[in-house]
Amino acid sequence: MPAWAQPIPARTVALTVEVDGHELPDRVSAAVESGQVLLPLGALAQMLTLAITVSAEKGRASGYLLSTARSFSLDLATSTVRIAEREMTFDARHVVMIGGDIHVASQMLAKWLPVALEVDLPAKRLRVTPRLKLPLQERLARLDTRTGRVPAAPPVSRRDLEANLLLLQLKLDESTLSDGLNAYKDGHEVLLPLGELARLLTLAITVNPEQGSAQGYVLREDRDFGLSVAQSMARLGGREQYFESRLATVIGDDVYVSSRLLTHWLPIDLKIDLASLQLRVVPRVKLPLQERLARQNAAARLGVGKPEVQDLGYPRVPSPYRLASAPFIDQTFGSQLRLAPNHREAKASYTAYLTGDLIGMEASAYLSASRDKASPDVRVTLGRQDPDGGLLGPLHARSAVAGHINLPNVPKIASSRPSGVGLSVSNRQPNQPTSFDRHSLRGDLPPGWDVTVFYNNALLGYQQARADGRYAFEDLPLSIGLNEFRLVFNGPLGQVRVENLRFLLDASHLKPGELLYTAAHQRAKDGDGRTVAQLDLGLTSSIAANAAWIRTPKLGSANGQAFAQLGLRGYWSSMIFNSQLTMARSGGALVDLGLKTRLGAFAVDLQHSQLQGGFESEALPGRADPLRQTNKLSVNGVISPKGLPALALALEATREAFRSGASQVGATGRVSTQIDGTSLSNSLRWQWAQAARAANVGPGGSALSAGGSLQASRRVLELGLNAQLDYELRPRTALQSFTLNADHSLRGGYRLNAGLQHQVSTGTSLLLAGVSQNLGRYGFAVNGSLSSRRELTLAVQLFVALGRDPRGGTWSAEAQPLAGSGAVSVQAFVDSNLNGVRDPGEEPVPNAGFIINGGGRHPNRTNSAGVAFLGRLTAGQFADIALDNNTLDDPQWRALRPGVRVLPRPGVVETIDFAVVTATEIDGTVHLVDKGKRRGIGDAKIELVDAQGRVQASTTSSPDGYYLLHQVLPGRFTLRIAPEQAAKLGLGGVLSRALVVPNNGDFINGQDFELKRMR
Repeated sequence: MPAWAQPIPARTVALTVEVDGHELPDRVSAAVESGQVLLPLGALAQMLTLAITVSAEKGRASGYLLSTARSFSLDLATSTVRIAEREMTFDARHVVMIGGDIHVASQMLAKWLPVALEVDLPAKRLRVTPRLKLPLQERLARLDTRTGRVPAAPPVSRRDLEANLLLLQLKLDESTLSDGLNAYKDGHEVLLPLGELARLLTLAITVNPEQGSAQGYVLREDRDFGLSVAQSMARLGGREQYFESRLATVIGDDVYVSSRLLTHWLPIDLKIDLASLQLRVVPRVKLPLQERLARQNAAARLGVGKPEVQDLGYPRVPSPYRLASAPFIDQTFGSQLRLAPNHREAKASYTAYLTGDLIGMEASAYLSASRDKASPDVRVTLGRQDPDGGLLGPLHARSAVAGHINLPNVPKIASSRPSGVGLSVSNRQPNQPTSFDRHSLRGDLPPGWDVTVFYNNALLGYQQARADGRYAFEDLPLSIGLNEFRLVFNGPLGQVRVENLRFLLDASHLKPGELLYTAAHQRAKDGDGRTVAQLDLGLTSSIAANAAWIRTPKLGSANGQAFAQLGLRGYWSSMIFNSQLTMARSGGALVDLGLKTRLGAFAVDLQHSQLQGGFESEALPGRADPLRQTNKLSVNGVISPKGLPALALALEATREAFRSGASQVGATGRVSTQIDGTSLSNSLRWQWAQAARAANVGPGGSALSAGGSLQASRRVLELGLNAQLDYELRPRTALQSFTLNADHSLRGGYRLNAGLQHQVSTGTSLLLAGVSQNLGRYGFAVNGSLSSRRELTLAVQLFVALGRDPRGGTWSAEAQPLAGSGAVSVQAFVDSNLNGVRDPGEEPVPNAGFIINGGGRHPNRTNSAGVAFLGRLTAGQFADIALDNNTLDDPQWRALRPGVRVLPRPGVVETIDFAVVTATEIDGTVHLVDKGKRRGIGDAKIELVDAQGRVQASTTSSPDGYYLLHQVLPGRFTLRIAPEQAAKLGLGGVLSRALVVPNNGDFINGQDFELKRMR
C-alpha cells in the first residue's frame, strides 16, 4: 500500500458552507490534524460546481477551473500539482487521503482554487469568497427557494460619511500609534475602523469589508470574536449579541464600528477628545503591545528635539533640491461690501501661500493683496533643512534660511517682533524649543482661519487670524519631563489641520562635547536691526553650559543695546538646576537662578532673578522705581478626582521687589478639563501692589486687582464651538467682554456658522453669520456681520489648494490646505525581472495600500495604473513608507523591499516605485547520521543568507527534523545551518548550499541536510 493511502488519524468537524453570505444545504467534513484544517477536495469541488474529479484509488485528481484553458491535476504519489502550464510541488503532510477523498490544507487549497477560504472552527463554519465568478453563484437564489432555507442577509450597505470625516491622533500610554486615523462622526456616535485599529493595537482580528464581517479572537484563542454587519450581530466567546444597525457599517476598505461598541467588545476604554482630535486607548488589561512599547521607550529616551518617529531601518531615498518645481498653492479669493450710515465701501482681496523648490532651495512665499492697500504684503523665504546636519561644511548646520524670518525669543531680554528680512543659521533640530525652558509657536494663518492650542491635553489658548496673516503664542513655559503641544487649525470652509510638537526636557538634551548653536540677524520694516547668537555645550552627562550675545534697538541710541550671557545647567535625578549671568553693555547685570523638578504628578518650577546696576532691556524697560528682584513659583499637573473628569491644573505666583521697597505680587491659576468632547478652561489672575513706606509715616498703601477668562472649545466637523468670556473681580465685579463662535455641519458638505462679540467698555456688539460648502476640490463661503453701530458687512470667499503630481503631470484641486506639507507619488508594479524598475509590459498593482511610520495606513490606495498620491506628510520630519502586503490581491505577492525613508519638503512631491514580486516557500528535513543511524533532529536553526551575508529568513526544525521557510523573496541565496549552532554542537557534513529562488512562486521542496557529529 502506498504511503499516501495509509489511514491518517484525524478529528473531523462538520462545517456549514457559506458562499456570498448564502448557506449551502449540505455540510463539508473537515479534518483537523496537527493544528491545520484539511478540506475534502472532491466534496468541496462538487459543492462549488468546479469540474474536478478525485480518483481515490489512484491518489489523483483532475479537471479544470472554470475554463478548459485552466486545467488542473494533482498526484499524491509525486506530491505535485499542475494548474494550466504551471507545475508546483507540495509538502506531503499538507495533502493526504482521508475517508476516500483527498484532503488539502485550507491555505494551500485557497492558492490553487479561485476562492478565498475562511474557517471558523468555534462556529463550525466555512466561508467561501469567490475571486472569479462561479456558476454556483447564479444558482444560489434558486437554491434558497428550493430548499426552503431563510435567505441570507441582504448585501452589506456601504455608507458615505465623507462630510463627517475626522483625522484622529491615536495614543496608547505615551506612544503615538498614528497621527491620521480615519474616523467618522455620525450624530452622537464616533465610528472607528475596526481593522485598522486592530492592526495598530496588534489584536488578532481580521476584517473582510466585502462581506461586512470580522473574525479572530481577543487576546486568547478561547475568546473568539466574530462580527456580521448585515445581521447586526457580534459573537464574543461563543455568545451572540445584537446591536443597532447604524452602529456598524462598511466604508471604503474597512468596517467602522461605534466606539461605544468597541469599548464593550474589547478590553480597552476609548477616550475621544473631539476638541483636539485625539483618541486615547486605555487598556483594562495589559496588552502585549504595551510591553513592547515600554521596552522601546526605555531603550530610546530621545532628547529634546529628537524626532518622535522611530527609525525603522528603511533605506533613505535621496531628495535632491531642484532648480524649480511646480509649487503647492493655498489661495483664497475674497470680496467684501461694507455699508454704514453715510458710508459705503467695497473691496476685493487675494491671499496665497506657495511652497516648493526654487534655485536649489526650499522656498515659501506668502502674498496678501486687497484694494484698500497701496501695495501687497509679500513674505518670501529661501533656505535648506537637513536633520543630519550636512549644511555649510564644517558648521554642520541643520537649517540655513534667508528672507522673512522670525528671531528666537530671549526671555527677559528681547521681546518678539513681527518677521523681518534677515538670515538665520542653526545646527539645532527644527523642532527644538526656541529656548531652554520656553517655546514660542508662530506661523501663517490665512484670513478666516483660527487656531486652538492644547498643552499636555489642556486647552491653552485660541486665536483668530491677525491682520498680518499670522498667529503667535509667545514664551510658553516647558516643564521637566514630557511637553506636548497640539495645534488644531480650522478654516472658514470646514478645513481641519493638526500639528503636533513634542519636547522632552531632561538630561538627554545634550551629550558631552555636543555643541548646538543658533545665529540670526533681522532687519524690520522700521529699519531696526536685531541679532541673536546662542550656544549650548554639553560638558558632562549631567552639566551643560550656555552662552549668548544679543543686540536690540535702543531708543535714542544709534548703536543699540547689546547683552552677553553665560550660564550653567545641571541635571540630577528628577531635577534641573540652571544659573545665568547677563551683562548689558550700557551697564548693569541680571542674575537668574532656577530649579525644575517633579512632586508626584506635578511639575514644579522655581525661579529667582536679581537685577543690579540699573539693568535695563527691551523686555525689562527702565522705570522711575527700578526693579530689584523677582521670584516665581510655577506648578502644573493633572489630578483625577473619583467620579469626575481629569482636571489639568496650572498655578503661578510671582513677587517683584523694587528699589524703593515697594513690591508687587501676582498670581495666576488655570484649571482645564474635558467633558463630553468639550474642552473647558478657566484662568484667574490676581495682582496685589504694596507701595513703599515713606520715612516716619508708616506703611504705604496697597491695591488689589483681579480678573479672569473662561474659555470653551468644541471642535468637530459636525459641531464647532469656541467661546471666551473675560471678567473683572476686583476692584469691582464686572463683565468685560465675551465672544461666541459656533458652526454646524449639514448634509452635502454645507456648514452654518454664527458668532457674537460684545465689548462692555464701549457697549458695542457684533453679530456674525454665514454659510459655507466644502465640495472636495474647492470651497466657498458667504458671510455677513451686523454691528450695534448699524454697520453691515457682506463677504464672499473662495478657497482652492492646488498641487501637481509630477508622475502624470496632472494638477489637482482640493478644499484642504496642501502648501504646508509634502507628498509622495508611489507606483506599485509586478517586477518580473527583479531589477526594481518598471519595464514595458510589467503589470501595475491596483488597490495597494501603504503604511506610514509603521503606524496608520494612508487613506489613498493605488489606482488601476498602480499609482497613488500620498499627501499631507509632515514637512521636515522623516517619514517611513512601506507597502502593506496585506492589501495585495495575490497572497504570494510581496514587496521587494520592506520600505523607504523620505524627508518630505513643503510643496515637493517625491516619486517612489515599489516593486512587487512573487514569494515562495522552502522546506526540507534536517537529518543527523550518528553511528550508522539516520534520524530527523529538532531545534536545528536554518538560515537563508543573501550575497552580503545578511540573514533574510530563519526558522528551526520541528521534532522530526522538518522545517519550512515562509514568504521567501526571489534572488540568489545561501541556505545553511546556523554556523554558531554547528560550531557549538560540533556538527559537520554539508552545512550550506547555494540556492536560486525564482520569481514564479513555485514552492522549493526537499532541501534536506545530512549532518554528522565531528566530536
